[in-house]
Amino acid sequence: MIEMIKRLIRSFKREKNWKERTSDAPKTFPVLQESLIEKVSSMESHAELIDGNIVITEKTSPAHNIAVHKISNALMSSKDNRNLDFEVFTDNVALYCNELHGDDKNFFLPDVMAICDRKGIREDGIHVVPTFVAEVTSKESKPVDFNQKMYVYVDIGVQEYWVVDLQRKRIVRYLLEDPFYPEEFLYSDIKKMNVQAFPGLEIDLAGIFEDEFD
Repeated sequence: MIEMIKRLIRSFKREKNWKERTSDAPKTFPVLQESLIEKVSSMESHAELIDGNIVITEKTSPAHNIAVHKISNALMSSKDNRNLDFEVFTDNVALYCNELHGDDKNFFLPDVMAICDRKGIREDGIHVVPTFVAEVTSKESKPVDFNQKMYVYVDIGVQEYWVVDLQRKRIVRYLLEDPFYPEEFLYSDIKKMNVQAFPGLEIDLAGIFEDEFD
C-alpha cells in the first residue's frame, strides 16, 4: 500500500514538472500570430491587422479616393521635378509593421507612404520604415488612425505622419522630432501644407478639401 502511494506521488510530480516546463514555453502564440499575418496578407479584400484584430474595409468614398490621389500625385510630382530619391505607394500596398514593431500584431495598408530605403521594397510589400505616411480618416477609422496606428508609426520611427480629416477639413500632423505631438492645421486657416520630411515640398489642400459630394 505504501509503495503504491509512493508511485502515485512520483507520477504526480512528473506530470506537474512536465506541465510547468511546457507552460513556460509560449511557442504556440507566435506561430498563431504568424499564421494570422499570413492569412491577412493573402486576403483579396482591403484587410489589415491592427493590434491583433483583423479589420476589413469593404469600400472607400470618392472623397477619400481623391484625397489619396492628390497627396500621392503631389509627392510623385515633386519627386520627379526635384529629382528626389524616394518611392510613393498608396492603399493596398502592405506595410509589414509586424517585422518593424516586433509584436506580430500589426499589418497595415497605409493610404499613402513615401519610402526612401529601396532595399525594403519587395514584391509582397514594404519591409522598411516609411519616411512619410498619410491616412485619410473616416468616422469609422478615426479611433484607429489617431490611436493604434499613430502609436505604431511613432514606435517604428516614421518621420512624419498625417491624419487627413475630410469631415472637419483639417490635417493633424505628427513629427518624430517633436515626440509625435499633434499639430492641427485647419483648411480655413491654411491652403498649402509643407511636408517636413522633404523640405521644400508643398501640397495644395484645395483639391483635398474642396471636392464635396452629395
